[in-house]
Amino acid sequence: MHIRMTIFAEKLGTIADTVHVGADGPISTVADALRESAGRVAVAIGSGGSAIMAEYFARCRTTLGHGVTIVQTPMDFVISQDDVSGFDVWIFSAGADNPDVAAALTAALSTNAAKVTLLTVNPQGATAINAAQSERARVIVAPVAERKDGFLATHSLVAMATCMLAAADVVARRSGKTAIIERLAAEIERIAGSPDISALDYKPGDTVIVLHDPQCRTLATLIETSLWETAIAPVQRADFRNFAHGRHVWAARHPDNMLLIAVTTAASRNIWASIRVALPPSIRSIETDLGHAGRFRSAVSIVEGLKIVRMLGEAAGIDPGKPGHGDFAGAIYDDTGLSDLAQQLVPAVRHKLDAVQLHDDPACPLTAAAAAREQWIDHLSGALIGGVVLDYDGTVVTTEARLAPPAPELIAELTRLADAGVAIGFATGRGGSAGVALRKALPERLHPTVTIGYYNGSHIRTLDVDIDKDQPPADPELEALADWIQEQGFLIAGFSLKRGRAQITIKYNEISAPATFVTTIGAFPAIAEGRIKLLSSHHSFDFVPAGTSKTTVTARMREALGDGSQVLAIGDSGELGGNDVELLGQPPSVSVDGVCGHLGGSWSLFGRSSSGPEALLRILRALCFDSGHARLDLNCLGANPA
Repeated sequence: MHIRMTIFAEKLGTIADTVHVGADGPISTVADALRESAGRVAVAIGSGGSAIMAEYFARCRTTLGHGVTIVQTPMDFVISQDDVSGFDVWIFSAGADNPDVAAALTAALSTNAAKVTLLTVNPQGATAINAAQSERARVIVAPVAERKDGFLATHSLVAMATCMLAAADVVARRSGKTAIIERLAAEIERIAGSPDISALDYKPGDTVIVLHDPQCRTLATLIETSLWETAIAPVQRADFRNFAHGRHVWAARHPDNMLLIAVTTAASRNIWASIRVALPPSIRSIETDLGHAGRFRSAVSIVEGLKIVRMLGEAAGIDPGKPGHGDFAGAIYDDTGLSDLAQQLVPAVRHKLDAVQLHDDPACPLTAAAAAREQWIDHLSGALIGGVVLDYDGTVVTTEARLAPPAPELIAELTRLADAGVAIGFATGRGGSAGVALRKALPERLHPTVTIGYYNGSHIRTLDVDIDKDQPPADPELEALADWIQEQGFLIAGFSLKRGRAQITIKYNEISAPATFVTTIGAFPAIAEGRIKLLSSHHSFDFVPAGTSKTTVTARMREALGDGSQVLAIGDSGELGGNDVELLGQPPSVSVDGVCGHLGGSWSLFGRSSSGPEALLRILRALCFDSGHARLDLNCLGANPA
């Protein structure tokens, strides 16, 4: 059955009009965005027809030498735990009004991406409007001659590709922005007037295999996506050599019900020729060659691909512009599941999932991370807080500036809390230096009321006590370990071991072979048998007696309070093996950096978007008073962590 004129054919007949109006589009804006992203990794996001545009964008960046581009669907991007900090994120959507593109924008804005760009033809789409309201996002609207676009959004695709081609040409400084558009329009008009491919011997019921050079993903993706979405033919794409690794079995079993579409370049013609010779002669095939698959030729191939889709549609009796769909289609397309998930995957949840996946603990509950976080938030915000215990390095001061005094703003908040009746304590891996720093920073009147657990909680005193004059008893097992470390030569020449009575501390930069240190030192009997445990911070290893724990400080404080009020613990090394993992494993607690890989363990409020003393300050400022106790007011955090 042949259809003399279809909606799709009508749309193709006016494609050149959209190319012409592209001359008045935001070409300079796109060119600036391309230049800005040069040298950075970019993530290109698109689904359906917009996946074609994402592939074309990737090809343009490759031809400009701008670096690696990762092409993903919205669901790829939302669910991925990859860190895209410093990357550019480009989102492509014709209408910018479906739940999945909304999900992609939500996820992108929750990352530390360098810039988020949305390219669309519809500035009134809900996602375009939301992106325009964000300081971190940029919306670029490509002009289109026909806004009512048909099922495959042909004009929208060509509009975005025209804008990208012209902008890339400006960046390459090869020609003016209108010259390349005129060339593209002329080539499209030539294709429209050329005869159909005579070798196209498609039979309804054929399986279509699109074999392609990897440089031609734009065209290959277009054919695969369009044929499948319109139900013209079952279709699969593979590059030539991936086809050679098993994908050819279908050709052996169904040679008479198969059509091959081969998309080659100058680099891959011979590879395809060898495959074609080896295949049974009864297998039908058509070929198209993109030369060097440059930006211009790849843009032209989009229209060539649309023409192939039209011809196959006519052969199958299907109008690609209006193929029809099941009654259930709207429910699937409009489902908000991915956008709901993107809303749940706030930075703190992604931060936690990073740790869960890193440690891959089979005992981790199968609860959704967002639900586990809700429970944690409910417990945290409902806690009646009578005391606060803080780690020091990485929490009160940054690891990099650990010898500097705490920020005056932090001291002011601690003083405010202490004066209101909240007990203040510290649990630190340090010895007397932490007491010296805090005595200088905190008002002297508070010193007798502040509790410090030195050496990871093994030696607890009030701040007014100088532990240089009140030292803990020496542990003989630690003395033996110190001797063994000296004998084994673990330290780099020039460094001497810091022997402590209750703790041995070795900085990472003092170790000659840090990659094997933990494994090697585990052979020492007291460590192997569990009498000494190894803890780590973000700058050092600490060896302490097995009974040592920072939780001793929180327990001591709860006992002293005696009224059933809770003690909020805040630290930074909550990851597996970190010296705050026990402290932050007991609720209520908050990490301002590392978290453990268990959903029931430590959590952060801000993920990686705010950490260390900066995050601590936000938390302390959010402690408000209610009926004689402090409560953490989430509304005071400056961002909704839930």
